Amino acid sequence: MENTIERNQYTHRYSLTAADMDTRYRMTPNAVLLYYQDCWARYMSCLHLAAFDVVKQNRIWVITEFNAWFEQQTAFWSDDIDVTVWNSEVGTLRLYAEFRVRRSNGVEMAHGYGCWTLLDTETHRLAPMIPFQPKIPILPEMTSETHKKRRFPMEGTQLQQIEHRVNPINLDFNGHVNNRTYLNIAMQSADETFMDTHAIHCLAIHWLKETFLGDTLTCRLNLLPNETDAPMYHYLHTISRNDAEIAAQVYSEWVLRTEQIDVSTCASRK
Repeated sequence: MENTIERNQYTHRYSLTAADMDTRYRMTPNAVLLYYQDCWARYMSCLHLAAFDVVKQNRIWVITEFNAWFEQQTAFWSDDIDVTVWNSEVGTLRLYAEFRVRRSNGVEMAHGYGCWTLLDTETHRLAPMIPFQPKIPILPEMTSETHKKRRFPMEGTQLQQIEHRVNPINLDFNGHVNNRTYLNIAMQSADETFMDTHAIHCLAIHWLKETFLGDTLTCRLNLLPNETDAPMYHYLHTISRNDAEIAAQVYSEWVLRTEQIDVSTCASRK
């Protein structure tokens, strides 16, 4: 299966590469974000609403929110995964696109949604979706989670602060810092032992301000109180620009990892 469109759901199969894995050959959260965006872009190109289509009308697509929930089932280097996307809600200014990531055997690994907006390329202000709405199939009955914007708790204990100077490989085709870069910066502050013994359960990202080549981004990692009955860690990464404006926030929940991975067998899976 290369790609299919069935009942306004688009599915594309990917083979995980070395760039998608961690030190234990597991698929990373960044790869889930990457494949969600790529799959949605492919689907929108089928609808003639991809980035290179809307730019002809002085519009660019921008993702402002990403929410994902993860299972402990995961994929490993060289595995095939199926990513399915569909649009579940479109308003005057926002479009919500859902996703599901499964191993090739059908086992679900992650699901969630992203919020997309259109910006005017000249004013960089929000542009209405109305001219494009007739071309966008919507499946409201397939909404997996509420689209109400999440509010991140701000109280917590600061654990670490790192700085990152934006370089050319951080940029996308719009000349802005690629949104996956913010997640990469956040993950740089993670302890290797913690990552090896804990699995991500929930990930939410808010992109708030643009950043550009040469900017210095400051990432502050806070441990938040656990207000649930489950043994879980809650973290908030706040990434700020030179002018102290918040560019992005990354919220994550982590649980103790239950799987035990034999690295030697992963390295020879194919």
